Amino acid sequence: MRVNRLSASIRAIALLSAGVAMAGCLPGGGGGPSSSIPSSEPCNAIAGAVQVNDMCIQTVTTSSPAKAAQTPGTAGVTVTNAKLITHLDADADLNQARYTRYALADQANLQPDAILVAVPGTLGGAHNYFRLAENLMAKAQASGTVVEVWAFERRSVLLQDTTGLNIAEAEKNALLAVNFLFGDELDLPLSPELDRRAVFYDQIDVPFMVNWTPQVFSRDIDVVVELARDAARNGNVFLGGHSAGTGFVARYAATDFNLSNTGTPEPGYAKLRGLVLFEGQGGSLRATAPTPAELDAVEVAADGGLYAAAQAGTVSSYINAPGLGPQQLVSSEVLGMQMAFEGTINGEQAILQQAFGPDRNGAPNSVYGQVAGYNDRPFPVTAGAALATFQDDDNQPTPQFFHLSMGALGSLNADGLVEWLDNDQTLPASAFTDNGPAPTTLLTPQLFWGVEAEPVNMGRLVPSLYVGETNYSDWYYPTYGLLIGNNAALGGANLGLDTSALSLPVGQGGRGRSDIVNQTQAQQIDVPVIGFGGTNGLTPVPGIWRSFANAIAPCASLSCDGITPRMLAGANDLSAFPTFGGPEGGFEVHMSEGYSHNDVLAADDDASNNVIDPLLAFMERNVQ
Repeated sequence: MRVNRLSASIRAIALLSAGVAMAGCLPGGGGGPSSSIPSSEPCNAIAGAVQVNDMCIQTVTTSSPAKAAQTPGTAGVTVTNAKLITHLDADADLNQARYTRYALADQANLQPDAILVAVPGTLGGAHNYFRLAENLMAKAQASGTVVEVWAFERRSVLLQDTTGLNIAEAEKNALLAVNFLFGDELDLPLSPELDRRAVFYDQIDVPFMVNWTPQVFSRDIDVVVELARDAARNGNVFLGGHSAGTGFVARYAATDFNLSNTGTPEPGYAKLRGLVLFEGQGGSLRATAPTPAELDAVEVAADGGLYAAAQAGTVSSYINAPGLGPQQLVSSEVLGMQMAFEGTINGEQAILQQAFGPDRNGAPNSVYGQVAGYNDRPFPVTAGAALATFQDDDNQPTPQFFHLSMGALGSLNADGLVEWLDNDQTLPASAFTDNGPAPTTLLTPQLFWGVEAEPVNMGRLVPSLYVGETNYSDWYYPTYGLLIGNNAALGGANLGLDTSALSLPVGQGGRGRSDIVNQTQAQQIDVPVIGFGGTNGLTPVPGIWRSFANAIAPCASLSCDGITPRMLAGANDLSAFPTFGGPEGGFEVHMSEGYSHNDVLAADDDASNNVIDPLLAFMERNVQ
């Protein structure tokens, strides 16, 4: 993210300099072929847009009607936390909806035939969709269709302090980013280009985040969906999500935005042409009715109990697992800058590994040596190897939801650094592990199958790590707030996609708490659905989508035949490969062999990619 103070308007920023634009076509040590960089004039006409390769990228922040309790910007809330005031000022407003728009530069001023609004998954930022947007829009243009991708950003990204990263990007100097983020730990003098160091929030600084519930995010998403419906021809908007983002999609589709529950419902699904689920199952219905005690606990949590626990530090406001804290997540941005500004993924030693003076406290005076939560590499590496040895799927025990398949560890170069082999170089046979035949049942302990692919090119991925008004990670991904009504660990209930027992008026079998959650429309969802999995990912077999297919209504879209059900076979068993209704029944699943969890978004559009072509066909089939 590239904003310091929040605003309902787009902040104008300078167009990328030649050194930054080069990030899409890195020479040396891999990085892919050169790409054409068109005139910047189409992007100049869009407020705050930057151009990377053939894309205009624009980030928009606007007010949301969801005014969460205790949240800066909500009536009656006074900002007193010193960190928030330093970063965002005393008049901070975090009740904002935000998205990053991707459009082809030579189509940026045309009305799109369709827009895909896309929600990132756990710890993911808008730029998770950078490569998918590039590939999808180029393929659509070749078929005569104008498509845009609008990547939704959770309001938590507004807490990311990137003031000094703005300066580092403008100066094309990754050392400034290190000084801004880690200078205190490295005992560095403040660079004259910087006014201050980065603000990082502890859990206790942001207890209000637990009030950012699924319904708060559904209402934020609704702001973006409505803007997209106004922008797209005939309101042709699709809603997609990756990983945990598919849960946001399912909950949005199931929500009645008429929170009064009187008069005509305003279901989320009715605003969409279809749902797109990348490496995530969406959601399911609860098998049994919630008990009164479970519903009581949900209300207690929502009515201040959870906030009190967050203030006391007994529950987490955001994910901060070992190695996954804000300072660790931002490191990919620093490495992205280094690779871009050096013009290669294999240049000098990774800047996070470089020593800034003599050893201190018995460890090298480097980011890896001095900043808590980092593990140094056991050997000197380039920036590309530093990133990939954390995120490549062959490197364990990195959490699987971070995995990309993007090459292999190379050999020592003349400077004694281990390089990274990109996927357009000759890779060792060990990169292509054969995980065996496909399983037949979900009870199989190991669901991975097929020959692993290496479809992600790091050089082409580099701009997504740092460019523009957004970035690749959500540093403060919400935790307990998202679990209200969705996880029994709160002492409440996992209500599933149908929350009627809580949401509906008392006379209609509920408790009248539509203010907490109002997912009363799940079993009415009648739009087409398409799922994408990787056989080396978190959804390695189609059977994982069974629960969502069983939860929703038959497809009523014009593209469906009105006869074929969502599932033709396997609806009530645990087969790994049930038969879905396909385009006629409005439910289809496509697998990409050997793909890991994030490959479905970041892969090159090559013969191994079973995402781009089916997705475009799905969108073209369902536009009106």
